[in-house]
Amino acid sequence: MVVAAGYLALRKEPRPRNIVLICVDTLRSDHLSGYGHDRSTTPNLDAFAAEEGLTFENVYASSSWTLPSVVSVFTSLHAPQHGVEDQGTSLSEDAITLSEKLSGNGWLTAAFVTHIYVSSLFGLDQGFSEFHELSIDWNFREGLQLRADQLNQQALPWLEHHADSRFFLYLHYFDPHWEYDPPGPFRTRFTDPDYLGPADGTWKHLRHYLSPEQLMPAEDLQQTEDLYDGEILWTDYQLGLLFDAMKALDLWDDSLIVIFGDHGEEFQEHGSVHHTKTLYEEVLRVPLLVKLPGGRPGDVRPRIDERVRLIDIAPTILEIAGLEPPLDMEGLSLLSFFEKRGDDRDVFAHTLRNEANKMALLTGDWKFIFTYAQGRESVELFDLASDPLEQTSTSRRRQDLAKGLWQDAEKRFTSMRRWNREHLAPTRPVVLTPDQEEHLRTLGYIE
Repeated sequence: MVVAAGYLALRKEPRPRNIVLICVDTLRSDHLSGYGHDRSTTPNLDAFAAEEGLTFENVYASSSWTLPSVVSVFTSLHAPQHGVEDQGTSLSEDAITLSEKLSGNGWLTAAFVTHIYVSSLFGLDQGFSEFHELSIDWNFREGLQLRADQLNQQALPWLEHHADSRFFLYLHYFDPHWEYDPPGPFRTRFTDPDYLGPADGTWKHLRHYLSPEQLMPAEDLQQTEDLYDGEILWTDYQLGLLFDAMKALDLWDDSLIVIFGDHGEEFQEHGSVHHTKTLYEEVLRVPLLVKLPGGRPGDVRPRIDERVRLIDIAPTILEIAGLEPPLDMEGLSLLSFFEKRGDDRDVFAHTLRNEANKMALLTGDWKFIFTYAQGRESVELFDLASDPLEQTSTSRRRQDLAKGLWQDAEKRFTSMRRWNREHLAPTRPVVLTPDQEEHLRTLGYIE
């Protein structure tokens, strides 16, 4: 393991007493004010970053929806490696998770989660001594999904009770996933008071615009984004309360805190809304913020713009904690970026939804996307330096380059699948109940 000697030399006590890993579901980075959004959607996260945090500006998820993405965070494996690529598969017990590694080295491990795709059904409880599935009563009544304040109502007393413990805590905030329904004043913070249209952020309205064949009118789309931003502000407010509680309990200074989004969201940049089905920038680019134990040393870069991946989180946490990452982990620690520039990391992303198989490869300025659906193949090639919004595919004009990246992506994908077969025992299938399927249908995951 390569240790960032300069960073460690700056610290008298470089190891965290506690580790808090926070996921904000469906959080695309360009809707955070700290990432350039023209609205103040994240004042608490902005202060978190400015005062003592590190902001990673160019971060990629390994999939465009929660289940494979979060499993990739905990295993530091790509989806074809860990094998949890659809809602019928659970994590193999042979996979080594971040929580298992920390639990085996003396940390009390606990989680509070608010999404069926981050549940024991799919093996996400692996390595946790306490796993609180707050919104899951397995009836999945519509509207039961817990908000950020309800997660805090459970997690903050836990923090107070375990303030003297050495713990790893995972918190999964479901907001701002749709339905976009921020409460109280957060609902109207960014919306147009004169808007009288049908866009209310509900699945009933949004489900009509999942395909590019039917576009949402501009004023309705703006209202929808306004509500999404309101949910981000609401979640940021609740994160501020979490930060205040940690400070009041004297947990702040000695804690390593890592905050990320598991995937982004589409607002018709490529013709549809929601996520899961594509691998464009709006669903893969996510925020990543880190607070080191003891604060940010003067020689540590506050903003890091090199391209990194969410699969790099687990080895980073383990290295800061003084532990060797398992050899099977695909990601690499981010400590080498703390004090000096490094090379962009290649990104491989994959999604398997509704019989559509997509993979993306980013290397240099080029992004290649391959799609196999309904017996047909298609490829897209984008130069992100000149076309960051991926509006014009150059695959026909750059056929040799597209072919080479296709072969590279296929080689990586085949190697990952082979690794899965050779290293992980088959997983138990997940059979959802009718109520669970209906719950996922209200969230847009089952058509």
